[in-house]
Amino acid sequence: MPRRFCLILLGLCTLASPALLAEAPALLAKALQRWTAGQGDMAFTQQTRGFHDDGAVKDERVERYDPSLPDSRRWRLIEVNGIAATDEQRRKWELRKNGRPRRKVDESPSEYLDLDHAALIGETPKDARFRIPVRPEARRLLDVEDIDVVITVDKQTGSVADIGAAQREPILVLLGLARITDLDVDLRIKPNDEDSPATPDEVESGSTARVKISKLGRSVEYNWSDFKRVTPFAGN
Repeated sequence: MPRRFCLILLGLCTLASPALLAEAPALLAKALQRWTAGQGDMAFTQQTRGFHDDGAVKDERVERYDPSLPDSRRWRLIEVNGIAATDEQRRKWELRKNGRPRRKVDESPSEYLDLDHAALIGETPKDARFRIPVRPEARRLLDVEDIDVVITVDKQTGSVADIGAAQREPILVLLGLARITDLDVDLRIKPNDEDSPATPDEVESGSTARVKISKLGRSVEYNWSDFKRVTPFAGN
């Protein structure tokens, strides 16, 4: 997965630290504080597809990432080209993938999301929808004006109900060497039990994120699903 886009995607999942919420709309601020209180890393399933010039699928992998596991097991290969991975394929791929240093999301989402300028764009008796602009500082990574980030807050529970992001036009990245041709994030949040406020809200089954990138004539698509909040592995 492209590291910079991964950071932005996880930033959408993590959203904000309490220090960023002073100027945000009150309802949104409360919902983000609740989400942040249960903050943790995300486990997910990733589908990676490469394409030929004519648009036909060239190769495909399905893999699972779980940061609650030790480094040697955090990535697991599941399928290759629609067939269950063999023991040899898993051994080679996982040895290479898990041998790389674990990368932490050490950049704050405040580098991407401008909560101070969040705007209410829709409201019903049940929920409220806010558009949050991406900070201009992120221009060094991509053309942020072509990205819409929308967060829906459930009024009754006071929790984040949906996190969405989409693009209006192809987005140039990597100093113009590549471009994002398709971007769609739809994370639906399942509120926890009111009797267990310390339990973090989970991402609902069926939530997805997708990005398609064209780099030097090579087109690759990443699809993420089966999100789950986990406690990061703390061992050596």
